[in-house]
Amino acid sequence: MSEAPAHLVGILGGVGPAATVYFEQRLVERTDADRDQDHVRTLVFNDASIPDRTAFILGESDVSPVGPLRACAQTLERCGCDVLALPCNTAHYFFDDIQAAVGVPIVNMVRATMEHLARTGHRRVGVLGTIGTMQVDIFGREGAHWGVECVYPSLPVQQRVNAIIYDEVKAGRPTDPAALDELADLFADEGCTALILGCTELSFAFGSDAAHHRVTVVDPLEVLVEAVIAHAERPLRG
Repeated sequence: MSEAPAHLVGILGGVGPAATVYFEQRLVERTDADRDQDHVRTLVFNDASIPDRTAFILGESDVSPVGPLRACAQTLERCGCDVLALPCNTAHYFFDDIQAAVGVPIVNMVRATMEHLARTGHRRVGVLGTIGTMQVDIFGREGAHWGVECVYPSLPVQQRVNAIIYDEVKAGRPTDPAALDELADLFADEGCTALILGCTELSFAFGSDAAHHRVTVVDPLEVLVEAVIAHAERPLRG
């Protein structure tokens, strides 16, 4: 008798495309596998046509991303996925609407991150992300349930973060690794003990440099990777 198929994880991607590819790469790297068959089975829907999340949140666009996000989730469910991952922090503003459209669970990356921070003893943390993420306080609202206070950048610092996200990563241009050290120092001076890379473009830019700063750098994309590997019942590497 043949074994039942392993879990199939649907990746609701395209928001943005580079971060989606990086998430898939990290899934492969973090799974403790000796052969192809030991890896997590995934189905990636890298739909780069989904309308901009931040522009809609800020009222700069009246084109909602909710319908396309729901449709992508439904497509993955119809293809047999039994859990979904959404590697985009800003899109988690619409999490409840997307989850309501499907009958399979979507891993909440923001919630898992704040739970991790609370469990590891962090009570005041900095957040880097899009203006949309800041405007609707995605991490702060979730952090309130876990006793974790979130600190956001000043406007000049936020403008630098925006440039990294939109003018560098999304535009396919390189980012100076030293920028993360400078940003981390600012939050350390504010009494933060951790810094959240609250945009998956920042994960793509800085993920490999996340362990060498005055504050603990926490990458929600890595938290999501670990949660997906656990759901798929695969061993975690490192």
